[in-house]
Amino acid sequence: MDIKQREKCWGFVMSSFARTYGVKRIMAEEKFHEIALFWCDVNAIDKYKTIEEYDAYFKKLYEDWK
Repeated sequence: MDIKQREKCWGFVMSSFARTYGVKRIMAEEKFHEIALFWCDVNAIDKYKTIEEYDAYFKKLYEDWK
């Protein structure tokens, strides 16, 4: 994945987190950034069909992250 694709992916994941947790919280908590970067390195964006499915997926991923 080139840098532009990675930035786009990171923005996609972070926007999902922002819808769920709010912008201030995701910008203040490093865990969100860590999860987004990791996910973009190992996954493709075409996994789900709706934004609600992605939001639920990322919420669960955040809650399960160690």
